[in-house]
Amino acid sequence: MSSATESPAVHAQSPRLSLEVPNCAVRSPFLVRTLRSMPRLYSSVCKARLLYSRRIAGAGARRIFAVNHCLFRMNDFERKQVKSLQNQGYALATEFFSKALTDRIFEKADAMFRNLQLDHGRAYSVQARERPNLEGLSYDQLAATEKMIALRDPLVHIPEMLDVAFHESILRIAANFLGYVPPLYRATLVRDFPHSRPMHSSNFHKDNDESDSLQIFIYLVDIDDTRGPLVYIPGSNHHDPRSCRPRLSRDLGIPANDGRLSDDEVERVYPRNTWAVLRTERGSIAVIHGNGIHKGPAWGRPGDPNNKPRTAIKLDLHGYKKGVARDMKENRIRRCNFDRMSELQRLFAHATIVEDHYAVFAACGSR
Repeated sequence: MSSATESPAVHAQSPRLSLEVPNCAVRSPFLVRTLRSMPRLYSSVCKARLLYSRRIAGAGARRIFAVNHCLFRMNDFERKQVKSLQNQGYALATEFFSKALTDRIFEKADAMFRNLQLDHGRAYSVQARERPNLEGLSYDQLAATEKMIALRDPLVHIPEMLDVAFHESILRIAANFLGYVPPLYRATLVRDFPHSRPMHSSNFHKDNDESDSLQIFIYLVDIDDTRGPLVYIPGSNHHDPRSCRPRLSRDLGIPANDGRLSDDEVERVYPRNTWAVLRTERGSIAVIHGNGIHKGPAWGRPGDPNNKPRTAIKLDLHGYKKGVARDMKENRIRRCNFDRMSELQRLFAHATIVEDHYAVFAACGSR
């Protein structure tokens, strides 16, 4: 069984990207969509696979967590966030980081985005093979056609980001919620663009149904309706039959929502007045269990000229999933910055060390 949302709905043959709704939907394999049409059976299969990922494949990661239990001792604030994740599937810590710090990171990140210092392979169009990469495109072209772009090596070029992305409270919350140290922890800095229709993850979806997926956003801009707040369905992360009832558009053969869940399909099971819309100030942290139903950034009025991009530090944490391995490029970090990381931070770093003596001096000698 594949993930509920990882595969794009359409693989275009042309390298040119279209924002039009595709004329036909690529349906999921027959056995997969048949299984998903039976919520109780689908729920049982998901729970079994999660149990295997957490307890068997993830046994070593659980031992690391147990052996280092002193490093993961929580304070009251952290316990509150973990409880919210357990009960609702999301947590929101408002204005956790200072505006001065987030504004400083945003200023550097914005310059890098506009100077096209990008990870040219990290985009939905590249993953869908609609484009070979993002090279040769201007910033305005990217803003007009891409849902999301990401910076290249942000931990190298923006040293202030390291203590945010590896803040020990964030690490303790993540590990205590999961019950293990995740085998993948990727820190990125991303910008999402508004469009005339919801694209890709701006439609409702689940990130995974066979291993844990945890996403953490540290917002570098104020999140209101013009910046595309994240929308989460509270309690939908437990893989109970109710959360397995909404049907993916591609399972239904409907050419819409980029193959994901429509608002109407979700509302059929979860009334709209129960949805959590995470509007918040910059410097806030939003943590979601990606196994629950969510979408974002979700601009309430697609195509509104007042809509603006959303910029955030994004942390991706994953449990053990068949066929997924580290690419050894998750977190490129300068040696001087890695050397000052704490014991707890190094458990998550998965660092690829950058040895550039001139750059190291420039970045670290002035600290």
